[in-house]
Amino acid sequence: MTRHFFSKHGKTDYIKKLEIANNEMLYSIRPLLVEKKVPSKEILMAVRFSTAKKYGVEQNDLYDEFSLTSDLINETIANSFLTSDQKLEFCNLLQSIK
Repeated sequence: MTRHFFSKHGKTDYIKKLEIANNEMLYSIRPLLVEKKVPSKEILMAVRFSTAKKYGVEQNDLYDEFSLTSDLINETIANSFLTSDQKLEFCNLLQSIK
C-alpha cells in the first residue's frame, strides 16, 4: 500500500516538474520573439538540455520544437494586445523553428 502511494506521488511530482520546466522554456524563448529574433534549433536543444538537468527530468519528456512553437503560436493568437498583423508576423517567425 505504501509503495503504491509513493509511486503515484512520485509520478505527480515528476509531472509538476515537467510543467514547470516546460513553462520555463516558454518564458525563456518569448522575449526573443518580441525582438523578432528566432533561436536556432541548436539553441533550443541547449535550452532543453539545461532545463532538463536543472529540474531532474528527461529531455525527451520536455517540449520539442513542434510543441514549443505550437504553444507559443497559441499564446500569440490569444493575445488581445497584439494587432492581427503583429500576430501573423510572430506566428510566421515561429513557423521557421518547426
